[in-house]
Amino acid sequence: MRSRTLALVTLALLVALAGLPVGNAPAEARPPPEAVCGVCGEAFEEAGDAAGVPLTVESSTLRVRVNDDRSGTWTARVELDGGSAATFRENPEQLDRVVRGTFDDYRVFTDDRRRLETRMDGDTAVVTFEVPEMASRGYGDVLVVDYFHDDGVRGTVYVDADRFTVTGPEGSSLLTAPAETRTNGTAAVWSAADEGASSIGSQTYLTFGPDAGLATTAAAYASLAADSGPGVLTNLAWVAVVPTLVLIVGVLLVRQFDRRFDDERGARRFGPPVAALGVMWGLCLLVVQAFSGSAAAVAWLLALQLVALGVVSAARPEALGFRRLVAAAVGPQVALAVATAISMPGANPWVSFSAFALATAIVLFLPLGYAARRGGSTRLLSLAIVAAPTAFALPMVPVGGYGVLFVGLLLVVWVLVTLATGSLVYRLGWALGGRTGDRRPSGGTTDAAT
Repeated sequence: MRSRTLALVTLALLVALAGLPVGNAPAEARPPPEAVCGVCGEAFEEAGDAAGVPLTVESSTLRVRVNDDRSGTWTARVELDGGSAATFRENPEQLDRVVRGTFDDYRVFTDDRRRLETRMDGDTAVVTFEVPEMASRGYGDVLVVDYFHDDGVRGTVYVDADRFTVTGPEGSSLLTAPAETRTNGTAAVWSAADEGASSIGSQTYLTFGPDAGLATTAAAYASLAADSGPGVLTNLAWVAVVPTLVLIVGVLLVRQFDRRFDDERGARRFGPPVAALGVMWGLCLLVVQAFSGSAAAVAWLLALQLVALGVVSAARPEALGFRRLVAAAVGPQVALAVATAISMPGANPWVSFSAFALATAIVLFLPLGYAARRGGSTRLLSLAIVAAPTAFALPMVPVGGYGVLFVGLLLVVWVLVTLATGSLVYRLGWALGGRTGDRRPSGGTTDAAT
């Protein structure tokens, strides 16, 4: 009774602590936001006011063409109010000064502009420049645009134009692009009006190829893997090593602790606390209003699994053998993760995989406890549990945002919550495995080893 109460209290405290890093993260952890265009919005208006030319940006577009020589040609078209447009037509040098003042005095993403030119086209200011080394050559004549990709900590790059378009060389096809962008086969488009596409993620890659065939597309993915692979592995090691070690030690301690209670108390005693744990988890999801997205779906399924397994264990413990416990722990999560990754439009399929790792690590403690009590092999189950931090972190790397230290800290907190929850789930599995009168296969092989 005391161990069960301690586990529940520990879980409640850890759930409360888990919210602290996010809520209290200092705002200065990130650099200030940067505009991808600069002359397409408010910065241009403020620079005009400072130069004595009040202006209003009516609309704007930014187009980047990535060339065969890996450079990029940037063209901004900014429609102005009639008064400022007339001033700039009469005095082109004033337009050039305001444009250069915008780039010099405000935070703009590009800092390596070459051959900057300005002109007026009616009421539209046209600003062009070139940026070198925007891309690299991959396999199969694929062009990998990694200019927007950043392995370190970078502030938000927001889209200050009404429409931002990136295309490849003339006649090329767009092969890969971030999920939040709109594509038409040749271009990736960000729009300030599109939800989720008003900023450019720090992990953005674009690839262009001579065609959109299967071989060229495969070469594009291979090029991305070659370009990002070293960074992925390095970030993954920094993020996942400590949480994995903590989880290994925790699993060993849980097993050692429960071996001290080798009694015949039935699963009916431990089923209700596990069901209550599922109810508590569901209430937490209600509080945070987790009602949409693949991760929320997996989280709700975990709550239902804990409730169902706890109820069945209390009502009909004889119905739960090792194989059924494994199927009940893994099967629903796999089915839901695959279904949400396929069916939810715009969702990153790897989010389902990450949430699946978190949820499955907890419920796998149930067959682990059963197998340990029955004397069966527990290596594969233990390996699956301790591999969860790596599986959970994999979709997040290369880690941008707050960096590997912050994500690693969150993973350690998650591991502690998993251990606090898993210890109770393990205890139920241990009780199920110790039922008297169960038929054991001949030859000394337990149900857990099958």
